Amino acid sequence: MTKRRRTSISLSYAILILLLVVTAISLWLNLRHASHHHEELAAQMGRTLLRSIIATRQWNAEHGGFYLPVSDVIRPNPYLRDPHRDIVTTEGMRLTKINPAYMTRLLADELHKGQDVLIHITSLEPVNPGNRPDRWEERALTRFSGGEAEVWSIEPGKEGGCFRLMTPLRSDAACFHCHNMTETRRPGMVLGGISVSFPYAPFGRAYAVQRTQIIVIHSLFFLLAMAILVVFSRVNGDLKREIADRSRAEERARAANVDLERRVAKRTAALEAANRELEAFNYSVSHDLRSPLTSIDGFGRILLEDYGERLDGKGKEHLERIIAAGRQMNLLIEALLSLARLGREEIRRETVDLSVLFATVADELRFRFPERRVELSIGDLMVVRGDRRLLRAVAENLLGNAWKYTGKREDAVIEVGKREMEGETVYFVRDNGAGFDLARAHRLFSPFERLHRRDEFEGSGIGLATVRRIIERHGGEIWVEAEEGKGATFFFTLGEGE
Repeated sequence: MTKRRRTSISLSYAILILLLVVTAISLWLNLRHASHHHEELAAQMGRTLLRSIIATRQWNAEHGGFYLPVSDVIRPNPYLRDPHRDIVTTEGMRLTKINPAYMTRLLADELHKGQDVLIHITSLEPVNPGNRPDRWEERALTRFSGGEAEVWSIEPGKEGGCFRLMTPLRSDAACFHCHNMTETRRPGMVLGGISVSFPYAPFGRAYAVQRTQIIVIHSLFFLLAMAILVVFSRVNGDLKREIADRSRAEERARAANVDLERRVAKRTAALEAANRELEAFNYSVSHDLRSPLTSIDGFGRILLEDYGERLDGKGKEHLERIIAAGRQMNLLIEALLSLARLGREEIRRETVDLSVLFATVADELRFRFPERRVELSIGDLMVVRGDRRLLRAVAENLLGNAWKYTGKREDAVIEVGKREMEGETVYFVRDNGAGFDLARAHRLFSPFERLHRRDEFEGSGIGLATVRRIIERHGGEIWVEAEEGKGATFFFTLGEGE
């Protein structure tokens, strides 16, 4: 055997050993990466669950809790020291207050039933003995006091073990709606933690499949490399190019994420700026514009009362028109502000009887216009879920319009009711008033659009635009059927809404 041959064999063995080492290292790195990847997926799932729970807790705390009917599932919280914990409605229904901790326990019970997920709020000094931490949670709470933001681990057990993740609960001003402030309980301090636990088996099975794939791929790669040792360098070059391509793809993905975050931040800032401008505009309208209108109305009245005798009939008429125009402008400004506020106000859903709501508005109209003789019928059992205050505005506008546009008829008839249309409950307000040409109905729900002259029927032109916005915020629709001289019927639905 020549020296050159021995050198070639030695080089082959060296390449083979190097290949074996490289393959083993690559296998270890990929297995480690896959393991960390699935652990991170589990952690992301835990973080998502906890963020949702913490967000609902924060909402609850900021609103001072909410009330639910007492039932076999919803029982009064014996650990809530609140004189208004239990109340009784005027209808005799018992309600109990749901604070953030109680709401978390209720949500945890539902998650545990349906998804085998365990949520637990805990503290080293719990008010509720059921919130006492176990050993793992005690260690996590101790680490939180050292400044750690979260703690997670995979605990051994049956069927793949259990994934546990815990984050600290810090107090803020809203917390002290239910808790007293003490030396050890102040805003910003860690009061305890909230943990989530769920089976790691699905992630473990996914990792086992990927692990098998990685092992098979590396084994085949090693065997193939042995068979074609002479082209090892080419294969090695291809592997390097693949790794480089993957790195570039990940870099492009990271760059895309950074760009996306930048654009989201930019649009968020633009939206916040627009909201600030809208608030500034509302302030300007409500103060800067209405002040001179109030002055015009006030001084106009003074001029009419104190100097009216010195004015001829034409002068009095002009002055009265100025005062009336000022009032109309003030009404338009108030209507515009109300319409703008509708987009920002929160929908507070409750059980509302539309029959009672329309009947109340009808009584007010009869009191204001005792000379009117209107045949008015209101259907029964029109109970919905919605915002009582906003639905009151719907009733006032729709019934007020029907009352107004039947004003020139001696036999005025107005009907409020409901019907089923294509499997959906539809409510309606029908009148036999002036009506209008249905070809112009598309203008009806736009601000300041009027289908009749102002000297025929008064109004701001904002009412139906307000009604449409309220109905849409409730997730419903509104439309109209009409015929000129024979009246109009407004239909609307109420869905789930925002």
